[in-house]
Amino acid sequence: MPIYNKKSFLLPDSINSVACYHGKIDETGIYKFTIHDCKSGIRLVGNLNDKQKRREAPEKFRTLAKACLEFADFIENNYLTF
Repeated sequence: MPIYNKKSFLLPDSINSVACYHGKIDETGIYKFTIHDCKSGIRLVGNLNDKQKRREAPEKFRTLAKACLEFADFIENNYLTF
């Protein structure tokens, strides 16, 4: 299986934030996507060898991405005017 390994800070130019993400798919087909801030983190884990889970994985991440965009839009539209 193809491997994937990418990580980055969410605010690379900030001296106040260590928030980051790390997405990884290893050679066995296990994926881990981790999001960390300075105090805690979450990790989504899955197995791309299972046909059903392989079909569900993109939807899982697109749903999460959509929720993040909606949340960012809400903040931008309601809090940046203060």
